Amino acid sequence: MSSERGTSIRALERGIEVLRLLGPQEGSSLRALHAASALPKPTLLRILHTLERGGLAWRSIDDGLWRRSLAWTAAPSGHAIDPRLVEAAAPHLVALQRTVLWPSDLLVYRDFAMEVAESSRRLSGLALNPRYRIGYRVDILLSAPGRAWLAFCAAAEREAVLAHWRAASPSNPRTAAVLEGEIDALLEETRQRGYAVRDALFGGSFEDMADFDDGFDAIAVPILADGGVRGAINLVWPRRYDLRAKVVEAHLGDLQACAAAIAGALASPCQP
Repeated sequence: MSSERGTSIRALERGIEVLRLLGPQEGSSLRALHAASALPKPTLLRILHTLERGGLAWRSIDDGLWRRSLAWTAAPSGHAIDPRLVEAAAPHLVALQRTVLWPSDLLVYRDFAMEVAESSRRLSGLALNPRYRIGYRVDILLSAPGRAWLAFCAAAEREAVLAHWRAASPSNPRTAAVLEGEIDALLEETRQRGYAVRDALFGGSFEDMADFDDGFDAIAVPILADGGVRGAINLVWPRRYDLRAKVVEAHLGDLQACAAAIAGALASPCQP
């Protein structure tokens, strides 16, 4: 019997090579991977899809870049946005958009604001505002995801945010008005309803609505996992259609189920 010592499996070697090229956070385009690996594109795509099916790689909705799965990577330290949350959320945001047609965003709390971590807007066919990309930050007091986070986070976290903005004296008059006399009632109403709504005078940024208005409306729910609020997901649609009541009636359950599925994915132990 001949020995197989010193032999190798070429297909496996290629898969390992591609996996090595993938970063867990920065992401790689198909073009970059093709140039770095010198593999034919059809072969490279087969490898990527095989890695994806095996839970070793994933592709972001927003930027279309490939990344190594964090289930097989040591947890990052020092990052305000946990890439594991983004990876866990991506397939559920895709499924939600296919079900309800309107797109969703995943936003996380960071430095007294909400920051976009993933979005299915690219899949929806809606006209996209060029500002609204990964890393875009929005007002935590006026946005639906911000109110969802504030309503369900720990009291100490909420008080730290409110204390910061009281000291900062927001330049947006609507933010200042909410902070001064409305926020407690708004958050209690959010807890009672189980979902948050976008402020009627919120244009999608930190600016006054008269200076910038993205034209959208939204509802949002928190992602509750690990004893806290890991983030929030929304549903967005053009405000001119006046659809809030219909969206809540038809799709609030879908949005809540999506948030629960993301939380469940985070709670599931990784099985390398």
